[in-house]
Formats: sequence, C-alpha cells, structure tokens
Amino acid sequence: MNFVVFAPNPWHDIWRNRQQIFSRLAGRHRVLYIEPARASLADWRRSRVTLADLRRPAVAKEQPNLWLYRIPAALPSRDTGDLFDRTTDRLLAAHLRRTLRQLDFLPSPQSPVPTPYAPVLWLYRPTHWRWAAANIPHSLLVYHITDDYTAFGHLTAAQRDAMATAERNLLAAADLTIVTAPRLLELKRPSARRIELVPNGVDFEAFQRALANPRKLPQLEALQSPHPTPHAPHPIIGYSGHISSRLDLPLLRDLALARPEWQFVFAGSEDARGCEAELVALKSLPNVHFIGVLPVEDVPHFIVACDVCLIPYRVNDETRAISSLKLYEYLAAGKPVVSARVPAAVEYADVVEIADGTVDSWLLSLASALGSQQDGEAATARQTVALANTWDARVQQIETLMADAQRNTA
Repeated sequence: MNFVVFAPNPWHDIWRNRQQIFSRLAGRHRVLYIEPARASLADWRRSRVTLADLRRPAVAKEQPNLWLYRIPAALPSRDTGDLFDRTTDRLLAAHLRRTLRQLDFLPSPQSPVPTPYAPVLWLYRPTHWRWAAANIPHSLLVYHITDDYTAFGHLTAAQRDAMATAERNLLAAADLTIVTAPRLLELKRPSARRIELVPNGVDFEAFQRALANPRKLPQLEALQSPHPTPHAPHPIIGYSGHISSRLDLPLLRDLALARPEWQFVFAGSEDARGCEAELVALKSLPNVHFIGVLPVEDVPHFIVACDVCLIPYRVNDETRAISSLKLYEYLAAGKPVVSARVPAAVEYADVVEIADGTVDSWLLSLASALGSQQDGEAATARQTVALANTWDARVQQIETLMADAQRNTA
C-alpha cells in the first residue's frame, strides 16, 4: 500500500503516534508524510522566510520507503479562502500531484488512476479533508483521531463549532476512522461510517536498551540544586511530552514550592496559548527545569534517569479523551507514575498512583511513589503492562483494519 499522510506536526518534532506508526508501516509499505508548515504573507513581510527556506527541497527521503513533503515556502497562504489562497492552493495541488507521480504513488497524467493503485489518504485533522480529498486520488480515506479536537482549550466558540461541523462531515465520509481512547469512540461513533479503537503504544525495546545501557544526558547533568553535587541532583520528578494548558501548571508550581529539595524536570515542546502567566510562574522556581524537545533516541534515557514520572493533567473534557502515550513509556522504564484522575491512567490504577486535584493528595502520592523506587516486583508489573501495548502490535492491528476496509470498499 501507498500512504499519503497529512500530519499536524513536522516529522522531526516531538515524536507522537504518527511517527511511531508510519516509521513502522514504511517497513512494508510506502509513505509520503506531508508536514504542516506553510508560510504566510505576514511571514514574508517580517522576513521570517529565508533563502534557506526557499532552497529547501520539497521532498526529502527520511528512511527507506518514507519521504517527507514540505510545502514550498514560495507558496504563501493568507488563510482567507479568497482568490489569492485559491490560486496558491491550485499551485500546491499541482506540485503535490507531480511529486506523487515522481515517487510512483500516482501514474502519469495521461493514465487513469485505477482505484487499487491509488494511495490511502490518511488525515489527522478535519481541516485537511476537503482540500486533500478533492486534489489527491485515493483508494481509501482514513481519519485518525488522537484527541477530542473540539475540546481544545485555546479554541474560540466559533472555532469550536467550525471544527465540530468539519469533523462530523469527515466522519461520515471516511472509510475508516481510528480513535485512540474509549471516550473518543463513544463521542465519535454516532457520526462515523466505521470506527475502531487503537490506543497508543510504546517502543518497548528502546526502553529496555536504555535500562541496560543508561546514558547521561547533558541537560540533566547541568541541573543546579541548592546543594551542588558532581551528578544530577535527585530526586528528579519528570515529565515527558507536550507542555500546554492541558497541564495543571498552578498545581505543579505549588508542588515545587512545597518540596524545594525535589527537582521538577520537563522535557518536550511548549504551547503557551492560554497559560502564559502560569508557565512563567512555574519556570521562575529554582527547582523547576525545562530542557526542551529531546531527540527521540534520548527520551528513553531521560525517563530512565527520573525517579518518579508525572501525568499532571487538568481533569476536563479534553483530558478525559486522551490515550496517554507517555504513560506506556514511563511503565516500559519500570518507573513509578503519579497521574491525575483521568481515564487513561485509572485504567491502570494497579500500577499507577492516582492523585486527586489537591496539593496534599499529590504530595502523598509522590512520596509513596518515591518510596517504591527499589521495589523490583512493582517495576516488573509496570513493564508487563507496557509489553502488552507495543507499537508493533498496534501497527499489526492497523494493517488488519486497513485490509478489511479495502475489501469492504472494493
């Protein structure tokens, strides 16, 4: 099969389920991963588009059978839907189809596109649908839902309504919808033609390698503590993942204030929309450290270096619909985990400490987790859960669903 994937994040961003899935599917199939970046006219006016951007190749081979398509910077967007945008959209469609033909994802323009030959069109956002479906011949339309996008906290009411309408239309059109969490299955099933649950997973072997041969990370070795030591100060209370208003930032600040001897370390990308002041207040504390996005190969070593790992979500509609990728990663490293009371964590309450929304509850759970660090039996139980949720198993499930969907649409 050939896959054309419209992704909401660049390939070399923090690794999410899309990179994990398609890096594996590329072992048996061919993938064109379309990155989201597109310059705006404002970017041009403010000189944010450089000569290097213009010279950057539109297509780059990332690994065997997997190519990255970067929308050319010479095709700016105003995102207004007017004649300018329609013109650049037509140019982009022509450029993308030409790329697909060059990679043999599509036949020559003179040949009709036989349905079995056409690629699978894989979408992660409803906003991609109409343009992609209209401009790319495809044999199958797949919509992959990883969050309840209509519950995102930074959306205005108008944006939320528009997102909900677009999503209902895509659910009705998609040959297959894949969701990552039971709550998403419940919410989206009434509008979907066919919908299946495939939770997130973990690269279990990567964490076993990190446990067997832990590597010191400069970002951790550079941490400062009130009592300098030749090594990174401990305990390290760690978080790996996206940092945004989804996290209970005021709670985290209160925890760091209550335990100045603990080091709170956050690794991942940041989105300050709706939480700028809270983020600044958290970062101002001497025992709070933000070390940025780590290369995917460093993430297991970061988690292995932590004493306790956090899932400090606010509990709301958005987080109730999450399948926490980081949870499986923490468990694969055998680490004690303390989480907010969200369904993704409660499902594994036998191996995860669940804290309620108060500082006292979190402090008790964190103290309990720190006390279990040397419990080998507990660590084995956590790893057993992770081993049952590998990305390899998830990809096999997806391939089975794809084959069945293709038979049903033939």
